[in-house]
Amino acid sequence: MGTQQSARNDADRISRLSAEFAGWRIGRGGSGHWWAVRGNDLVRTPDVEELRVRLHEMTAGSRYPTESGKWPD
Repeated sequence: MGTQQSARNDADRISRLSAEFAGWRIGRGGSGHWWAVRGNDLVRTPDVEELRVRLHEMTAGSRYPTESGKWPD
């Protein structure tokens, strides 16, 4: 896979994650690690699927409003 294709795949993943987890800034660093930041919360992992799982866990117990603007129970 070429560099351009890899960059497009990363951009697609970032777009999907950003849509799924509103309020989080999501990206991939030069070290290859995926990261997400919201307020003082930071998640960093080498695997994008692990990032998704951890964000689901953190969003479920969040002290921030959900994407709909409602506070979690």
